Amino acid sequence: MTSDVDELVFECSLDAPPEQVWRALTIPEYLARWLQPAEDVELALVRVDENKSLTYRWRESGQGAALSSGDSLVTFELTPTLDGGTWFRLTHVPLAVPAAANGNQAGPMMLAA
Repeated sequence: MTSDVDELVFECSLDAPPEQVWRALTIPEYLARWLQPAEDVELALVRVDENKSLTYRWRESGQGAALSSGDSLVTFELTPTLDGGTWFRLTHVPLAVPAAANGNQAGPMMLAA
């Protein structure tokens, strides 16, 4: 349910080892300082591979449990570098909202015979 067209990828080299970057991504106080999400954003951990990768579901508050147009997945991938640092990759993928079952869309209507 994602579109590669809307995928945003950011990569860079960090001077800190993966374990230190991991702490910044998993300790709530550090994560809040680093990401600085808006007040109305909720983060929920979806997938974890310790010191290697983790994925958060990013959602605007008040959207409830159902998938909303503001939902996305944010994945952090950490790869150790030869110099003791970390190759950091962040991938942000908006989640597509399924069309309404009743088809509340404009367009031609087909009638049964």
